[in-house]
Amino acid sequence: MKYIQILILIFIFSCSNNKTKSNDQEFDSQKIDTLRYGYNGFNNGLKLDLLSNGRFITENYLFSCFGGGERKKVFGTYKMDSLKLTLNPERIEFIEYPEDMESKPKTTKINYGIDSLKIKTEFQVIKWENNEYLFSEFFDFGWSLEKENDYIRFADYINSGLEPKTSGMYLVRKTKDSITSEFDLKQIPEKWQSYFLKEPVSAKIKYIKKVVDPNDEENISWLIELDKGKNDRMNNRLTLETKDGEFFIEVDSVLTNRSFGMTYMYDFTPKKFPIGTELRTKWK
Repeated sequence: MKYIQILILIFIFSCSNNKTKSNDQEFDSQKIDTLRYGYNGFNNGLKLDLLSNGRFITENYLFSCFGGGERKKVFGTYKMDSLKLTLNPERIEFIEYPEDMESKPKTTKINYGIDSLKIKTEFQVIKWENNEYLFSEFFDFGWSLEKENDYIRFADYINSGLEPKTSGMYLVRKTKDSITSEFDLKQIPEKWQSYFLKEPVSAKIKYIKKVVDPNDEENISWLIELDKGKNDRMNNRLTLETKDGEFFIEVDSVLTNRSFGMTYMYDFTPKKFPIGTELRTKWK
């Protein structure tokens, strides 16, 4: 499930590493105005800089707490208007950092074109007041074990009430101004609009089952059945939580009139969150 995968990734990537600090010497020397889009995760992230001279630089980095990691930079030209951004990559700089902190990083410089190092090049420009997003239809892997694209990830954050306060693994340029209006769904291509909920989904806990690992009695999880299913717009991408935010569950399987998820909260008890407890994708 998504949140369990996130916890695993946090363990792997959340240790502090000074290599994640950006190296902007090339920008500093040019003194060129830059538009920066990006996202930051746990020792991983992506940033895209659009320079006013028509060139771009992307930097994708990934590090672990064990000392190893990699940083990929792609350089090229771009064309952008109010609706679309197109990148034309030219060359790649790929830096590999060994787990042995005393060893020197290995840098490879090549012309763009190797499949494993390709990047997204076609984006739609989406605006929400002063925030600006770049979305690609290209499917890849993020936090989920299933392939997703930027529209699907954005829908997940909108549905759960996280965006615009928190953003997912998609390119965004934000201002410090707070967003007060509803997102204009008409900007999203029609084929992706079905992923966005028109109204929050509400469900109640219908059944709770304790699951004990036969090989480790201290490893306990809880199977939760909810009283809503496909007929009520439930799907296996939704995350629901209680009004106070103390309990959440990601739906991992859906039937016609019911759905299911697991929780691994160490302090979960049926007494604390009994049958009948209401959960929603978003609380007003």
